Amino acid sequence: MIALTAMTIQIIDNNPDGIRICRVDGESLVTVVVPRDMLSEAKSLPDLPDRGVYYLLDEDHGVLSRAYVGQTTKGLSRLDAHKTKKDFWNKAIMFLDNDVNIDRDVLDSLESTAIDYVDKHGSYETDNEYTPAPRMNPYKEQQVERLHNNILFRMRVLGYDLDRKEKTPVMVNAVFHTKKNGVQATGRYSQGTGRFTVLSGSEVDLVHPVIKNQGAVAARQHLFGTQTGKATLADDIELSSPSAAAEFVLGGSQNGWTEWVNEQGQTLDYVYRNKEHMNE
Repeated sequence: MIALTAMTIQIIDNNPDGIRICRVDGESLVTVVVPRDMLSEAKSLPDLPDRGVYYLLDEDHGVLSRAYVGQTTKGLSRLDAHKTKKDFWNKAIMFLDNDVNIDRDVLDSLESTAIDYVDKHGSYETDNEYTPAPRMNPYKEQQVERLHNNILFRMRVLGYDLDRKEKTPVMVNAVFHTKKNGVQATGRYSQGTGRFTVLSGSEVDLVHPVIKNQGAVAARQHLFGTQTGKATLADDIELSSPSAAAEFVLGGSQNGWTEWVNEQGQTLDYVYRNKEHMNE
């Protein structure tokens, strides 16, 4: 017997890279995909539920660099604070329903389950500092598990696989690159020292300030001073880690292990830290 699932995806304003609303036949859960720069337009959409969990993602064509999970009782309006305080994300995926189907017990447990999952799966970094531990109502455990499985399924269908693993053979010691947000930079990783060298000719996005890494901040200040816009690196520069190098080039908060990829499209994490690959 063939098992079928029917999902309807509504594309707002005929923009395939814009806001999307997804529903599955027989389920009340509504999924809303919101690009960061379209939050205002998304909040004006009518008749959307207001309770559920959401994922803030730093993603590029489905490859995740960082993720954050939270809960909301105010629908898309919850994202306003995150747009102000969290710079890393470029897309939000919200899973919403009403308070009958997602009551307080279910909401707290679903958020905890989702945070624990992203903390233990995939190569991306997580922005959640800890996993909450609410009391799980034993009569609602099955409902929480079902909702979480539905969320994981929809994420995969939409191209955001939280379990994504690379399987292609790789060549170590290759030059790695990033092309995120139109910035093109290249570099090499030293497995012996753990440091990452950004190569001359790489572009540096000075429009976006570095959020956390003081080494990257100091390197920018030393090389570019008060210069703004997009700069070109005249000489190689060595940073303390792949993430520091990615933040130096791109600004914001970056996971260099997934941001830097080789010519085969394989992440630095897969080439140097994937145990299955290292045993091949």
